[in-house]
Amino acid sequence: MKHLLITNGTVVTDELVARGTVVTIGDRIMLVAGEEEGRRILEAASPHVFQVIDAQGGWIAPGLIDVHMHGCAGVELMDGTTEALQTMARFLAQHGTVGFLPSTVTAAEDKTRSVCQVVAAYEDTAEGAELLGLHLEGPYISEQYKGAQYGPAIRQADLRELEELYSILGSKLKLVTLAPEVPGSLEAVAWLKARGVTVSMGHTDATYEQALAGIERGITHVTHTFNGMRGLHHREPGAVGAVLATPGLFAELIADFVHVHPGAIKVLLRSVGTEHVVLVSDSVQATGLPDGEYVLGDNKIFVRDGAARLAEGNLAGSTLTLRRAVRNMIEGIGVDPVDAFRMASLNPARTIGLAYRGWIKEGYKADFVLLTPDFEVQKTIISGRIVYSAD
Repeated sequence: MKHLLITNGTVVTDELVARGTVVTIGDRIMLVAGEEEGRRILEAASPHVFQVIDAQGGWIAPGLIDVHMHGCAGVELMDGTTEALQTMARFLAQHGTVGFLPSTVTAAEDKTRSVCQVVAAYEDTAEGAELLGLHLEGPYISEQYKGAQYGPAIRQADLRELEELYSILGSKLKLVTLAPEVPGSLEAVAWLKARGVTVSMGHTDATYEQALAGIERGITHVTHTFNGMRGLHHREPGAVGAVLATPGLFAELIADFVHVHPGAIKVLLRSVGTEHVVLVSDSVQATGLPDGEYVLGDNKIFVRDGAARLAEGNLAGSTLTLRRAVRNMIEGIGVDPVDAFRMASLNPARTIGLAYRGWIKEGYKADFVLLTPDFEVQKTIISGRIVYSAD
């Protein structure tokens, strides 16, 4: 495998580098250079050593990382097959995502255990995004705010079940969403934190005080902020109030302008800061496909005008991609491109404890997405290797 010399694009790093160049050695970033230095490097580089990639005036951006997605391209994690994971990985790579956490939905114990076994045994495909681990969303959630989660399988937090799932997944159990007010949840938070698992608050009817109790035990992440949780009221700030008032939490955002109004997005940005907003897709199997009838776990969902809902009208995930979320934040909210890409790359990496991932910086893993000026994916590069090219 040749080393890479990616040139003639706007490099997204701590600041935008116009007409910049990025040099990789193996699976690591060696250098980020401006126009003049890049020209000298290009002139000196041996074609026997380096593969030169022309970004054609587009974006040279960090590869995107999705820590909350259920499916796409007609498949979902709850299918429980290796083939479904492979399909998801290939689709994601085509849309600029280099790493992902497939997410469960609330299901019976045996079904959840079976899915975890498939994830534990999975080996990455050469044409797809990297499976970074598993996000266990539910089953320890609120019936009141279950959203599109399967109600009959909701249950109290169970350390015995968590121990069994952890024995299957080990370090692949990266993220767990639970409601802190559910019996047993506070003990589960402490247990998971002790094992290096990121714990998220979501699908919760927690009061402000109950949410803070969960945060004190070790909750550091928030699942699709505003959605599936008790909202903000001036006499009872609820879970949303706790999120907005507590520094340092990583707060997910589904930036499709269906789940969250642009005004509320601006409130979140002002409250938690761009360093702690995590863009997620929460994508379902309909992503990349036409409107119609699909499933999310044990529930039927219906997609109309790109929005996925249950028959009774509850939102049921999204048909968003992270690439589109970044574009929405830049063009629809006016976020600086550096911050928009950070929310879809570095922040997701940080919240699940990935070191030297998610940013274009010397010594970091060589993961990139090359985009046109209009944010269409041209190439996706993982560990210094091209896994997708639109050519």
